[in-house]
Amino acid sequence: AVELVPARSTYADKQLTRLQETPEAIPDGQTPHTVTLVAHAELVDAARPGDRLEITGIYRGEPVRVNPRQRTVQALYRTFIDIVHVRRLGRGRTPVVQGLDVSAAVEDAQRSNDADEDADAEFSEHEETEFKRWARDARLLDTLARSVAPGIHGMDDVKRGLLLQLFGGVRKQFDRAGAPRSRGDINVLLVGDPGVSKSQLLSAVHSLAPRGVYTSGKGSSAVGLTAYVTRDPDTRQMVLESGALVLSDDGICCIDEFDKMSDSTRSVLHEAMEQQTISIAKAGIITSLNARCSILAAANPVDSKWNARLSIVDNINLPPTLVSRFDLVFIVLDAVDEAADRKLARHIVSL
Repeated sequence: AVELVPARSTYADKQLTRLQETPEAIPDGQTPHTVTLVAHAELVDAARPGDRLEITGIYRGEPVRVNPRQRTVQALYRTFIDIVHVRRLGRGRTPVVQGLDVSAAVEDAQRSNDADEDADAEFSEHEETEFKRWARDARLLDTLARSVAPGIHGMDDVKRGLLLQLFGGVRKQFDRAGAPRSRGDINVLLVGDPGVSKSQLLSAVHSLAPRGVYTSGKGSSAVGLTAYVTRDPDTRQMVLESGALVLSDDGICCIDEFDKMSDSTRSVLHEAMEQQTISIAKAGIITSLNARCSILAAANPVDSKWNARLSIVDNINLPPTLVSRFDLVFIVLDAVDEAADRKLARHIVSL
């Protein structure tokens, strides 16, 4: 008989994670597939929820017992990937490099992707030279703002605000005991008439941000934004599944149709937008999760179209405690102007 001696055994960490297809790789009309990953030793906690990864591993299958007390197994095996190497990816963005060979630019991008931590990523000498050259340009803010969603005509002030949100601020942690922690992320709210490219701006910011989740207010619930407790099909234990705000940690969470959210769903945003944490007390699991993300929301006025007879507060029709947590509120109107409409039509035709 085999006897286990715990004192003489060697223990190693093991972690079960799930990998899901990226939205860009899902075929039309299909739902994203998931696969179970098994990490051992130093590969445990090599990635965070919401990261885009390239996994190298061994595809294995193991039998599943019908009853743990019996040796009878099912005909279908449980499959998983035994991880050998983890590589963190961005969104496939290639840096714009002038006067440099393309292969060198690709190598620089690969070296930056191979960095284990985003904060410890090193830039090449050519990139540092480009950064210093841009810093001396007095029109840098306008140039970068026009680069945000260039297919959308006008809206320069809105693009400047979105550019500041993409860069973010500095989180301040005071040394004095008991001092509050100051958030450095900027929350932006877009309110305006239908058809003024609010959703297009959200899609453009979502494609630029290295981390983030795009969701709609009507199709989101309170647990879908924060976290929910479910039973793992393999271990049959209660586990905590992260929601949109947790997956957007250190990124941007884009919420469309913000005005069509229910009051119970909007109430969970108060803590996340100010304290940047989410407190969970469900099914015996009591914890606090980090939600250090910026929120970009788009909403329509109360009557679907801006009413000039009503005040701004009556048009927005959102709780004051929630509106006060937005640092920038942009009111985008579809003004009737023949000259502006002619410029807009000319811009659309020139695309």
